[in-house]
Amino acid sequence: MKPVKVIALLFSLLVSFQANAVPEIPNPQLNDIAMVQPHPMYGAVIFYNPIICQQIGPACGFFRAHEYGHVVHHHQLMPPGAFAAAREAEADCWAASNGIPQEILAAYYLFVNGGSSSNFPVYGSPQQRANRVRQCAIQAGKWIGP
Repeated sequence: MKPVKVIALLFSLLVSFQANAVPEIPNPQLNDIAMVQPHPMYGAVIFYNPIICQQIGPACGFFRAHEYGHVVHHHQLMPPGAFAAAREAEADCWAASNGIPQEILAAYYLFVNGGSSSNFPVYGSPQQRANRVRQCAIQAGKWIGP
């Protein structure tokens, strides 16, 4: 195997391991569905609100996968305002490409029905976000919806 391919394979395994080693911590006081923060020991920690997750059901899995997308792309190491819209779109696409199809579909319907962040400059409108998630899931072969 060529050295470049070996390095690429090792990097891919490292990123995969890092994403899988990220602790998920429930926090009922969190004022969001989920968020990632840098952590000195784990690289990142994902916090999620179990109350909101219970309310939105399987869509919560998509949002947690979205946070893993930030980890895989090392967004938690960037300054908070840097390329915010591009980072969120990339994390959405990662979640739609790597998540569980039922959770992706649940998030799609949540967006179609108007659920999403009101921060349109960063996330886009709920319909734009639904379309982005659908297109990324179709490209990855994860789409099970209409």
